[in-house]
Amino acid sequence: MDKSTEEIKKFNVMEYLLATISSLQNITKKTDISIKTECHDNLIIKTYPGSFSQIMTNLILNSISHAFSNREKGTILIEIKKYKRQIIIKFSDNGKGIKEEDLEKIFEPFFTTNREHGGTGLGLHIIYNIVTSQLNGSIKCHSKLNEGTTFEIIMDAMF
Repeated sequence: MDKSTEEIKKFNVMEYLLATISSLQNITKKTDISIKTECHDNLIIKTYPGSFSQIMTNLILNSISHAFSNREKGTILIEIKKYKRQIIIKFSDNGKGIKEEDLEKIFEPFFTTNREHGGTGLGLHIIYNIVTSQLNGSIKCHSKLNEGTTFEIIMDAMF
C-alpha cells in the first residue's frame, strides 16, 4: 500500500479496498469482526490512492478499537457507489455506537473516549482533514448507542 503517495492515479476501487483490508489482516484476524464490501468490480476512479487507503484503514481500526471494544462479534459494512462526478462511501458498523454528546466532537484533534487503551484522538481528525482538504469532500457521522455508527463520505473523483 502506498499510503504516503500524494500523486493522483487511476485505480480500481474494489481491488484497492480489498488490498487495504488485507493489509490489516494481522489485526483483524484477532477479532470476530467480519468486514463486508459492496462496490462495483469495475469502478475506476482517479484520485489519491494513498489517501483513500488511509481513510479506510483509520475507519476500520477505529471501529475495532471503539465500536467493538466490549463485544466479541460484529460486522463492518463498506459500501462505495458512484454518483454523478462523486464517490459516496458509507462505512457502517453494528458496534456500541457513539454517545450523542460526543458526536459533535469526534473530528476534533485529540478527542478520544479510549485514551486509557492507547487512543490518541487523531484517527477521525486525520480522516476529516484528508476528506475535506485533499479530496474536496465532506464527511458526516450518524450513530445510535448499542446500534452502531455510520460514516458517510462524499468526495469528488475523476472517472
